[in-house]
Amino acid sequence: MADFGYWYAPDGRSEAQQQAFERVEIKPQALECLFTLACGRVFRVSQDNLFADFDTSGSTFALDVYQQAEDYIARPHTLPRDAKTLLHTLLCVCN
Repeated sequence: MADFGYWYAPDGRSEAQQQAFERVEIKPQALECLFTLACGRVFRVSQDNLFADFDTSGSTFALDVYQQAEDYIARPHTLPRDAKTLLHTLLCVCN
């Protein structure tokens, strides 16, 4: 299934599929984090694999997402152009 151009597999992924999902989802979810916070809302990382049949407690995905969001804040020139435009608009409209 296409997910905005990123690789996607439905819930119930294997451990290897979950690791692949997490690698490609760090930046998109970091952007979602910034957009959500710009709107004054609480952001929650989504590992999107509710029925995993393996231990996910060792995942650093949430930390990786928040660190990427912090990196975008520290280095705004690394934000994709469209994301920067949307973020600026949200900050203007929501604040």
